[in-house]
Amino acid sequence: METDRSLEDDEISVVCADCAYETRKSVGWLRVHTQVECLGCGAIIDVESRNFRKIAAGGGRTSESGD
Repeated sequence: METDRSLEDDEISVVCADCAYETRKSVGWLRVHTQVECLGCGAIIDVESRNFRKIAAGGGRTSESGD
């Protein structure tokens, strides 16, 4: 059983609010970047660190509206 497995290679989906295109990025990549370019429409998606920390810690998906 792997109990000390790093999350760096795990992937998180980043969904574009403009076109709903889903981009998958690794936790390690998201730790060093604050923006993701949507491959569907070219929009720049800001990655909020507080939401990222919650997801990376296993807290699940978050929404900007707080729902």
